[in-house]
Amino acid sequence: MDNSKLPVSRVALERVLARAAELQGASGDETESREALTEGQIVDVGKEVGLSPQFIRQALAEERARSVVDEPDTGMGFRFFGPRRVSAQRTVRGSPARILDVLDRWMQRDQWMRVIRQRSDLIVWEPRRGFLSSLRRTFGSGDFALFRANDIAATAVEVEEGMTLVRLDADFSALRDDVAKQTAAGTVVGAAATTVAVVLNVMLPVAILPAVVISAAAFEQSRRTQKHATERALLTMQLLLDRIERGDTEPPSLIRMIESALPR
Repeated sequence: MDNSKLPVSRVALERVLARAAELQGASGDETESREALTEGQIVDVGKEVGLSPQFIRQALAEERARSVVDEPDTGMGFRFFGPRRVSAQRTVRGSPARILDVLDRWMQRDQWMRVIRQRSDLIVWEPRRGFLSSLRRTFGSGDFALFRANDIAATAVEVEEGMTLVRLDADFSALRDDVAKQTAAGTVVGAAATTVAVVLNVMLPVAILPAVVISAAAFEQSRRTQKHATERALLTMQLLLDRIERGDTEPPSLIRMIESALPR
């Protein structure tokens, strides 16, 4: 039987292509791999293997929206305290410029952010700091779920005419570093208390209690702080994308709620 005519499943095709790229890279022949393909060429290649142009464009948009620091979060910090970055993305109606404009108004007005970087497909904000910002978060009516983040980035990439892939990334690296330091400080305090108890000839089972209890309490509190901040941020970003997907470009207000209840 001619093996060249045997059918190949989609899963097997993906493995073959990945292995072929690996072999070519290992051989040192990177001439072809250096040649960038246009979107049209990629769509044509996808058609050859039976992939829909719609899904190819969607995958291309997701690749372009990937953050340059979007890499696996591993290590002790992740295992002990959770992720340092949370992300949410959605394909919505509208142009990238319009979507970013809506996000910018919401971030600055409702989340009390300021722009630190901006280009046609990307906006990066950071929380406003200082006494006035603390007062606003304390006495304001908004849910400032993103104020613990280092920064929040929004990327908008056009999938096709009238459709945009928008991605939000919130970085909590500094918070995770802080909670790790708090855990270390609690461990040091517990160890010091145990040392004092030993010097005072306290019974050993009792003497080691401060080291165990204080360290465990510090770790649990730190872990809960990081988890609460990232979960609230993720929920807030998803709710924002829900509103944009529904076409609601303005946050709800009391006046608009009253107006919508009045007879037309």
